[in-house]
Amino acid sequence: MPIRDAESTRPETDDAADAALLGRAREGDERALRALYERYQGFVRAFLQRMLGPDPELDDLTQMVFARAFRALGTFRGDAKVSTWLYQICANTCRNALRTRYRQRRLHDALHFFTIAGEGDRAHVDLGARDEATRLLQRLRPDLREIFVLYHHEGLTLAEIAEVLGVAVSTAGDRLTRARKQLHKLAHGRPRLAGGLGEAGFVEGC
Repeated sequence: MPIRDAESTRPETDDAADAALLGRAREGDERALRALYERYQGFVRAFLQRMLGPDPELDDLTQMVFARAFRALGTFRGDAKVSTWLYQICANTCRNALRTRYRQRRLHDALHFFTIAGEGDRAHVDLGARDEATRLLQRLRPDLREIFVLYHHEGLTLAEIAEVLGVAVSTAGDRLTRARKQLHKLAHGRPRLAGGLGEAGFVEGC
């Protein structure tokens, strides 16, 4: 008999009862879905917390696991325990969350890179952030990119840029503002973690 962690929240499984609930759940029985949720939500939440620590999105991630599990009920053959199946979904959810957050940190660092005044300071920025900054910059329209580079990287004033480009100072200022807004839009344009509460209406009231 396996030794259980004193703090483990893994439920004492009843395979027959789980099989019956799964059968009803596959047929769309919302009471069966709710029963599965209530039985395993503490276990799922605890596992996610151990993986991610005291996370502000823990409740949303727990809901996400069940949303994904309930959508995949038709492909779960029942040749493994429900807890094992949920472990797999939890692990995938954690990996996706960590990848998303790493990406978001890189984008944040890239935006910070743009605000650093001197080349000496930029030399100490993480290489990944510099690469991300370059990638974002290349997605700007050429006319916006050139004014952003002249101002933030070359250190020219708006008056000097206007003279270089042969445009009014107000035009240079407008383009710089649009360049900044576009960069922020590009950096933050990716959606948050998909599959939040809205995907699992049958567990929202739990």
